[in-house]
Amino acid sequence: MDYETYPTSRAKVRLYAKLFRRIFELSQCGPIDPLMLLDRLSEVFDDVFYEIVEKSELPDNVPARCIMTKKEGFIIQIADYVYEGAYEKKTGGYRMHIMHEILHPYVYKLGFTPIYSRSVENKKIPAFKSVEWIVKAMAGEVMMPYEETADLDEIDLMIEYGVSQDAARVRRNY
Repeated sequence: MDYETYPTSRAKVRLYAKLFRRIFELSQCGPIDPLMLLDRLSEVFDDVFYEIVEKSELPDNVPARCIMTKKEGFIIQIADYVYEGAYEKKTGGYRMHIMHEILHPYVYKLGFTPIYSRSVENKKIPAFKSVEWIVKAMAGEVMMPYEETADLDEIDLMIEYGVSQDAARVRRNY
């Protein structure tokens, strides 16, 4: 489900991705491990937690999700098969799903909150106003910093940064 939020640009998303790396005390270059970030989440954001759940506890076709709690905190739920695939097999798509969910609370804390009190199901939201687009774009920027990846091909991105072919393809286009 998507929400319309305040507009931003890809250039600003890149700056927010650099800030994210700084907040988590990560190098500004090179690949990162989203699973390591999960274990540091509550150190950096005291109101963000995660749990590994059985696939049956999530809606159909939802490998992971981020839920806002009643106390304005967040719980990231990750299907067990996604976590195991990211951990044991280093599956790029699963690693990107996890990074995507990690970034939802961060994007919210940056002020990209819903403009309306309801979600949008059948209305097309322009990308630059879409919470899901912002989070997805930022996940790509955090996982594959633009300055060092702009000239890499899809295969190199997949191997060096541990991302999916889809994520590598999007990076090549932007």
